[in-house]
Amino acid sequence: MKTRDNSSEKPWNFKEKLFFTLAISGLSISFVLLAQFHSNPFRVPTFADIPVCYIYGNAYIAIILSALLKKSFLTRLLSIAGFTVGLLVSAYFLFVWVKFAGRANIYPAEIFGIKTIYADFSIFAALLILSFLKKP
Repeated sequence: MKTRDNSSEKPWNFKEKLFFTLAISGLSISFVLLAQFHSNPFRVPTFADIPVCYIYGNAYIAIILSALLKKSFLTRLLSIAGFTVGLLVSAYFLFVWVKFAGRANIYPAEIFGIKTIYADFSIFAALLILSFLKKP
C-alpha cells in the first residue's frame, strides 16, 4: 500500500483540508472520550459492552487511512466500513438520547458544553458529504 504522491497533483484544496480537519477533530473527541472512560466508566456509553470511544476511534482511523492511501479496493472498503460503523452507531445513540430524553442509561460526555453524541453524528455526516464532494 502506497500513500498518495502529491508531487504530480495540485496542492490540497479547501475541501481536503476541511475533511482532514474534521477527521482529526473527531479522532481527538474519541481520545477525550477514552480519557473520560478511564476516569469514570459510567460516563461513556457502551455498544454491546464496547465503549463507544473505541468504536468511533476505529471508524475515524479507517476514514483517515482511506483518504491517505492510493485508491484501491482496500481504500473503498476502509471508507465504507468507517462511514457505516460511525454513522450507524452515532445515529443509534442520537436516536436513543432524543427519544428517551435522557431517561435511558446513556450519559454522554460533553466537550465545551456540546454533547459528544451530537458532535460525533455531525462530524460523520459532514465527512460523508465532503467525501462525495471530494471526488472528481
